Amino acid sequence: MLASIIASQAIGLLLTLSLLLPSGESLPPIEAQAWAALAGLSGVAGLGCFYLALARGTMGLVAPLAALIGAALPALLSILAGEHLDDLRLMGIVLALIAVVLISLPAGSQTPAERRALRIDLRDLPLVVGAGLGFAGFFVFLDRSTAVGAETWWPIAFVRIAGLLAVLTTVVVLLFRDRRRPLRARAEHLLGVERARHLRVGGLTLLPLYVLAGFGDLGGNAFFVLANSLDALPVAVVLSSLYPIVTTLLAAIFLHERLRPHQLLGIALAVTAVVLIGR
Repeated sequence: MLASIIASQAIGLLLTLSLLLPSGESLPPIEAQAWAALAGLSGVAGLGCFYLALARGTMGLVAPLAALIGAALPALLSILAGEHLDDLRLMGIVLALIAVVLISLPAGSQTPAERRALRIDLRDLPLVVGAGLGFAGFFVFLDRSTAVGAETWWPIAFVRIAGLLAVLTTVVVLLFRDRRRPLRARAEHLLGVERARHLRVGGLTLLPLYVLAGFGDLGGNAFFVLANSLDALPVAVVLSSLYPIVTTLLAAIFLHERLRPHQLLGIALAVTAVVLIGR
């Protein structure tokens, strides 16, 4: 988990800097830098909670609940703060939130393990809520950064720097908590080095996949900042949260996974929501 987060954050930072330097953007005010750094810390914290919740076996409900909290909370706060949306766009936002939950739910629950994955232990609930709050904080803080003077690439750079520093600090703390084994052995175990050496996905080693993850994460951040600058925060957040549709459709096309009725309903609701929001 930590190795994948570090790799994606580092690659995303390098890609961001390669786009920032020729962009000519001026350094934003200190306040904008601080909000962007908070967005990076919040996003990484949410991702860490998300992975921990998945590791505890509650994967069936982690994704939909975290996505719902992460999308609904920023939209609600923005509307309460005075953001005006007409009735049809509000209806579209509600439909989109329902679609996110339906699409993110697992395709079926025939086996006992899959049925257990649809239950959340109360001890795991804070992790799920923490994941949603972390994702929500990312959207809200990044919105504040651009609102007080940041443009596109500088805030993303500060997001990446803060996120990477937070993960590296976590790694150092965890390394020195357990002194019973040599430092190298602790580091390799913590980062999953031995497992990564032998792991192949579709015939590829992990490095190309980390690069793809870095590109995808950077693209998602950049398009959110651009969308947020062109429309209301609730619209940008909710539409950004419809990404499970792409994942579901790719799984159906390339992995031949069967779409369940609730997922098909979610896709239909998402299409309707996009039409209502984009009118």
